[in-house]
Amino acid sequence: MSNIFNLSEAKYIAINENEYLIDVFEREGFELDAIPANCIFHKTLPGLGATYSEIKAKRNSVIIEPNVPVIKGKTDKNDKLLGVYEGVTDNKIKKYLLNKDVKYKKVLCTPESYSKVRKVANKNNINLFENYFCLFDECEKVIQDIDYREQISSPMEDFFLYNSKAFLSATPLQARHPKFEEQNFYLLEIQPSFDYKKKITLITTNDFYSSVADFFEKFKGSPCVCVFFNSTSGIHKLIKQLESNGIEDYKVFCSPKSVFKSKGKQDPMKNIYPDLDLPLARYNFFTSRFFSAVDILSPAKPDILILTDLDEAEHTKIDPFTNSIQIYGRFRNSYEDGKKFNSLTHISTYGIKDPILDESEIREYIDKAELGFEDQQLRLMHTDSIIQREGIEQKKSGRYLAETEAQSKAVYNKFLDKDGKLNYFKIDNFYDENRVKAYYAAPNNLHEAYQRTSHFIINHENALFVISSPKITDFSKIKNTVERRKFLVEQLELIHTSDLPDSQKESAIAYFYREEDRKRLEEVEYNISAYHILGKKPMEDCEYQKGAIDKLLKEHEEKLNEEKMFSKTVCDEILARFGENQEHHIDKLTEGFREIFTKNGITTNIMHGDKIKIPIIERYYKLKQHKSGGNHTGLIQLFDFQPDKEHE
Repeated sequence: MSNIFNLSEAKYIAINENEYLIDVFEREGFELDAIPANCIFHKTLPGLGATYSEIKAKRNSVIIEPNVPVIKGKTDKNDKLLGVYEGVTDNKIKKYLLNKDVKYKKVLCTPESYSKVRKVANKNNINLFENYFCLFDECEKVIQDIDYREQISSPMEDFFLYNSKAFLSATPLQARHPKFEEQNFYLLEIQPSFDYKKKITLITTNDFYSSVADFFEKFKGSPCVCVFFNSTSGIHKLIKQLESNGIEDYKVFCSPKSVFKSKGKQDPMKNIYPDLDLPLARYNFFTSRFFSAVDILSPAKPDILILTDLDEAEHTKIDPFTNSIQIYGRFRNSYEDGKKFNSLTHISTYGIKDPILDESEIREYIDKAELGFEDQQLRLMHTDSIIQREGIEQKKSGRYLAETEAQSKAVYNKFLDKDGKLNYFKIDNFYDENRVKAYYAAPNNLHEAYQRTSHFIINHENALFVISSPKITDFSKIKNTVERRKFLVEQLELIHTSDLPDSQKESAIAYFYREEDRKRLEEVEYNISAYHILGKKPMEDCEYQKGAIDKLLKEHEEKLNEEKMFSKTVCDEILARFGENQEHHIDKLTEGFREIFTKNGITTNIMHGDKIKIPIIERYYKLKQHKSGGNHTGLIQLFDFQPDKEHE
């Protein structure tokens, strides 16, 4: 992997299969057999024991973890470690820091609770910066989560004051903070010497719930399904789907706030937890709180399902370069076949509607915002009018950059901390958000992103439906037949203009109508048949009116009949059955033509009832009808076989 931090120095160290980082540190002669100072440590693979190595290192450590479950999982049964998060008192922190029985202090804290550790240390004359190593674990989270967890970057000002510190992750993101370069940070990347790619099935779909239902049906025999979906309301809908099928063996793992909200609803989810509760159930649902760092142990080999539903919430987007790798890395058991899970699947909708900026556009966006902000500050400094100043401050609260001067000045505020200082991680978040959004613009974008990670062997399926379930409700409200026809044709056009192979386009068509609703089903079948014959443009030109469409269909059928009637196959069959210069009874003649036409798919609109009339036969032969006593005998003589020629 390239040096994504643009640091002046990068080092690469191999790791062999079944080795852990402690083994690597010892082999490479690292001081204290531990993570070196002032590096961005890209360990490449989850589960290599990086946090474990720091816990074992013979030095005092402050280890910043992204979420509480990670901390509890490592500290609850080990009194040599201290977990600090909401609810942990200053007195407990003090007692631990001053405990002489613990030679090497190991404080694991959330970013939001780091300030409590710092405060207690200062009060007790403990110099963290000189006497502790600071490890920021799963460091990409400070970039990914800062848009909704502003305090996640609060330890960073202190982080750069530590004499020894490191940024750690299997999936680090580019950090633009200038102090990484100023303090001579270098990239230290672990490079596996073995094939570590995991098989993943990527299903891009325009019908999320139908695709998920197909997955549940496919894996209904699985003893353990683990679903990673960053939406508690979306999880609730899936659980209702399971419960409707009589399945109640499930657990939900989410934030304490979401647990509280669920329990307050009329129809709450059962078995809902803010922390990991083992053993796992048959079906297990995890929000982003559990996407990284947590160790998940299961006696049964799990089938892993990752979900993205943009209709449910845009924050359900999954980054293949970070989230997907972290998710499969949560599972630590190795089973008899040496694998840690049975299958890995990502089901995702697509079609981001918001504008997506590339890197040059983002730079321009931020530069304009900064100039606007600086101009605003100058105006504030030079105005004496309280009214004018209040007017400018109101403009400052704007959220989005636009063409107007006031809005362009306001947008820069979203990159600032509450104290007005520039927060580089908020800028990183803006870059990162646009990067990930671009993956969800089209199915192939997400597929290509997975390919570029070098972590996966991808089986990509594009599951398309004529009318996806999110649209069924709206469609059912359309009373006008013409509008229904227009809607359906537009859905068909989306599928048939996609880049799928023809076989997949045909298999993608599904009908979402009750079988007992014969009138509606017949209407749908008519519209789909007309679309396949005519295409969208002719139907659009007819303004989707049935009478005009029927006329086009009749013209098409007549043209098709003409082509079939005078095809070589049909002509050869007629001549073989009814030779030239022979007499045939009219009944046998017309019956024979009818059989040949029917066999070759020539429709009966050229017939009168079940009979072929003489003018049709005359399009193939010259003929002479025999008479007896002034009446036709029923015998006809055929000669001069010249199909589709005028016969005198």
